[in-house]
Formats: sequence, structure tokens, C-alpha cells
Amino acid sequence: MSFQVEDTVIERGKAHRGWVEIGEASTHTVKMPYIVINGAKDGPTLTILGGVHAVECTPVEAIYRLTDSIDPVELSGTLILVPVVNTEGFHARKPYHNILDHLNQNKVFPGDAEASITKRVAFHVFDKFVSKSDALIDAHSADIGEDVTRGIFIFKTENRELYRKMVELASCYRPALVETTNIAGNTGEAVNVYGIPCLMIESGAPYPIREADVNYHYDGAMNVMKFMGMLDGEAERSTPLIDPPSERLWAKKGGVWRRQVEAGQRVEKGASVGVVCNLLGEVIQVIYAPTDGIVSFLRVHYSVNAGDTLLWVAKA
Repeated sequence: MSFQVEDTVIERGKAHRGWVEIGEASTHTVKMPYIVINGAKDGPTLTILGGVHAVECTPVEAIYRLTDSIDPVELSGTLILVPVVNTEGFHARKPYHNILDHLNQNKVFPGDAEASITKRVAFHVFDKFVSKSDALIDAHSADIGEDVTRGIFIFKTENRELYRKMVELASCYRPALVETTNIAGNTGEAVNVYGIPCLMIESGAPYPIREADVNYHYDGAMNVMKFMGMLDGEAERSTPLIDPPSERLWAKKGGVWRRQVEAGQRVEKGASVGVVCNLLGEVIQVIYAPTDGIVSFLRVHYSVNAGDTLLWVAKA
């Protein structure tokens, strides 16, 4: 069956790269890129988003690699790729907000066709692509001053079958851990609006783009497509650790964060994971691992303020 985006029809066995026009800014037209690979054989439809948060570029690179490697002749179903959702934030190099209306792109789904640009972007993502999908993957990495690796969020729902599907898809990424989060304006609204599974992948740093994190996004997506029957082959899966107890460690005073660990590192209870110094270099806080576990989130900014999260440790 053909796939249609506005007036463009993509026939079976064909790929197409195009733009969705979002609206007019004062000086230019805001557009969003998309790539549709419509397989030669029938099958499910999967949408993968990148660049919802605009400096999270690791998954964008993974999406381009998927584009280059998926042959529509060998694909069953339809793969929809949106490499950069928040194009205004991307060219301005702004981490969360669209510079035209100062809204966070991942707080406004399912969007509004008649509202400001950020909400219009969300509307078109859902209307043009997600509404036609059997599953959604929203691929993220850490933002400026942060680092994270091999994580996944799935979304809270009373529908146990839908929750089970999200866990199954998450297992295709072989993550360090899976966490369940509430839905509040992010892409997980697809769970409620369309009743489809949605994963929010978290791996990478804004710069440099690490090859291991690109591979995590790429390999996981390929495994998802194998699991969904879109590609031949057996999906490599794991049994993920789901919602382990975790603890936030934070700065009691502002100063210099001199970390001693990396994102994804395994730590032992009581081990020093970093110190906060004042600007004279005097230690004002020593941070200890509260449990044996994994550093699931890490602040990498050297400068910290009182109350800033330094890291999360998930018991594992």
C-alpha cells in the first residue's frame, strides 16, 4: 500500500525525502524534514523521531545511518524517520526551546494546528506520522552539561497489554535500565491518543558524538524492526532492569563539580563519586554512592549551583 504525506504519495518499494511546512516566521518558512522508506512488502509502520531537543544530536546521526542502510526492497511495512523535529532550535543551537515562541518542544504534544510554531510542529508530527504508526520511538541523548548512556523511558498506562509491548520493544535496545514515567505533554501522549507503544531512548552527550551511543540508537532500532517483522533476522534482546530504586545526589552549595565517574559506570556503595569545591579549590562537599548501582544520569558541567542535580544512581 502507498503512503501519503500531504500531496506526496510514496509507493511500495520506494523511499522519499521531503519537508513538511509548519508555518511562517517573520523572515522565513519553518519546515521539518522527513524520510519515508515504504517497504516492498506489507507490514507495520514505525516512526522514529530525532532532534525533539535540538542539541541532542547523537540520535540524529543514528537516523541518517538508518536512512542509508535500509533498502525498501527488503523492508516489510513503512519506516518513517524525522531526523530533526525542532529545526528552529537546531540552527540556533538551543537545547530545549524553540527560539520563536520559547516553548519546550517535548512539553506540547499532541500540539495545536492554530497555535504558535512549537505547538504546530507537535501537531504535524502527530497528524502526519504518529497517527499512522503502530509504534513510536522518540530518540534522545543528554543535553548541554549532561551525560547519559543506554537508558530508556516507557510511559505509564493502565493498559497492561500496551505496557507489555513497550517493555518488549525496550528489550530490543538491551538497555542498562528502563524507567517508567508519567505522560505530560511529551511524545508519550501517543500512548493515550493513539493507543500505540512509545519509547523515549536516552543515550549520548551533545558533543562529542560518541560512536558507542550512535550504535546503541542504531542497533536498537534495527532490533525493533526485526522484532516487529519489518526486517528479516532474529532480534537480539535482553531482559531489562525495570524501575530500579534510584537516588538523586545534589549540590548543597554552589561551586565547582569535580566528578570522578562517567555516565553508565557501575559504582559501589560508599565510594566517592566526586566533590564540590569552592572557587579557592577547597572541598565543601564529598559525594558518596548511596548504593551499589549504575550512574544513570551525570552532570558534566564544571560549574554548579546549590540544588543542582549532580547525578542519579540506580540500584543494580
